[in-house]
Amino acid sequence: DVLAELAINGGHPVRGERAWPSWPEIDDKTDAKLLQALHSRRWAISWPGDGTKSNERQFAEQFAAYCDRPFCIPVDHGSSALVVALQGLGIGPGDEVIVPVLTWVASASAVLRVGALPILADVDPRTGCLSPAAVVDALSPRTRAIIAVHLGSTIAELDKLMHIADAAGLHLIEDCAQAHGARWGGRAVGSWGVVGAFSFQHGKVLAAGEGGAVVTGEESLYLTMQQLRADSRAYLGGAAVPGEMELVELGETMGVNYSMSELHAAVLLDQLSRLDAQHERRERFAQELEEGLSALGGFAPVPLPEAAERRSIYEYGIRFEPGTFGVAPVERIAAAVGAELRRRVYPPDVPLNRSVLFRPGTTRRYSTTWTSVDERRSIGRDYPNAESFRETTLLLHHAALLGDSADVRDILDALDKVRAQAAKIPIG
Repeated sequence: DVLAELAINGGHPVRGERAWPSWPEIDDKTDAKLLQALHSRRWAISWPGDGTKSNERQFAEQFAAYCDRPFCIPVDHGSSALVVALQGLGIGPGDEVIVPVLTWVASASAVLRVGALPILADVDPRTGCLSPAAVVDALSPRTRAIIAVHLGSTIAELDKLMHIADAAGLHLIEDCAQAHGARWGGRAVGSWGVVGAFSFQHGKVLAAGEGGAVVTGEESLYLTMQQLRADSRAYLGGAAVPGEMELVELGETMGVNYSMSELHAAVLLDQLSRLDAQHERRERFAQELEEGLSALGGFAPVPLPEAAERRSIYEYGIRFEPGTFGVAPVERIAAAVGAELRRRVYPPDVPLNRSVLFRPGTTRRYSTTWTSVDERRSIGRDYPNAESFRETTLLLHHAALLGDSADVRDILDALDKVRAQAAKIPIG
């Protein structure tokens, strides 16, 4: 019967015509912020103002406080945030940086962009975050830093990673592109490493279309990173002066232009004011979903380490045991569940060692870094935990948890239906 048949095979989906929550969430307040910036005719920090503090600077102050750090520098993209962090720490040619193999490509390509070599390390098989044991195995005399990515809806084991970094005299950089507002041990993530790097790309929980930021507690590093992102210019404090720029030409550290526009900063000022309430809504429905997963049996959420106080749900991960859906590969399982829900369900990214997005040899710029010897050093090992995590995890974008209990019920029903008819999942 068409009601029982899998939607991917032409049956009726679990989800009816009711729309899912849209993302990002905007209203008249968003319009007002953006229009105010538009009509100010000051669309960039590299332009004289009217004597009021720029949107970019206002956002930097608010986001720094949100992250429990004294200093924040907005940039144009999350990728730029990582580059500025690495350059600010003096990392460059001849250096190695340990990066989890399971992450977006920018975590590794940023290392290449500063002339250093990313060393891909395996992940914790439960969380998909960087494995402390794998970090120890990847250390060498050339290692200068560790990039810990807080993945999806969990947090890397900061206590263990910080211990390793401190013992080896390394910098710990937190890649918080997927973890705005998560908290660990009494403080926000991003405030534990020497630098926290964030993305505000369209899909993130704090979104501006594009954008990023770095946060730090070190004033000298803050001054250096400001210049790295604004052509050797920086804010020096004090009130804005009508008809003059807020940036001062210092030239202590040669930089480029990674600056955020005033329009993006205006959107972020609006969106930041909504973030904690959105966290609360997602968490409420995540708890409902987890109760339902437990009742279904055979499913579980991606876990949080014990020291974690609050997660930031960017991609909600649902784990399942191998064989739960028969012999179907995870891509087809995700497609089948997604067809039932009328929305995208997907597995984690392909590990970087076999991702088509991580191919430094295709670009001349990296030719001196990506030699055959360095390629083997970077990716020449097996990553069984990353492969296992990817093959047994389904992801949902966080907007799926901004609705109501009926949405949660649909997710559970879709999983149950597809599992019951796993033999009918088309594999070819």
